[in-house]
Amino acid sequence: MPHQLRALVVDDDSNILSAFEDFFRKEHCAMLSASGAEEALRVLAGLEVDLVITDIKMPWGSGVDLCKKLKVSRPNLPVIVITGYPNLVPEADASRAGADYYFLKPLELDQLREAVRKCLRAATPAAGRHV
Repeated sequence: MPHQLRALVVDDDSNILSAFEDFFRKEHCAMLSASGAEEALRVLAGLEVDLVITDIKMPWGSGVDLCKKLKVSRPNLPVIVITGYPNLVPEADASRAGADYYFLKPLELDQLREAVRKCLRAATPAAGRHV
């Protein structure tokens, strides 16, 4: 039985999480969520995911710090960072932390969709998983 693609979205804004649930449902991808970096690490301790999308500014740990930790423990795991505060963490800093993509809020869905598809295709083994 083929593995269903899974994404973890890390954001402390429930509206953002809800929007991503709709987005991933349309992409035929399961979505897990976490409200901060610490919770994300707990979720990832017991599960494999194909993609992580994380906000940068959260009350329970930075998305950039989460990205750095993930790139050490899972270097091939694609990470997309999103932010409404580009002056707080510029794209170059997110890139140095290992982010594969960087997007500003409000998100451009077409650009995000293309980045997600590229990440999931890269994570997809040849044995029959489709995006």
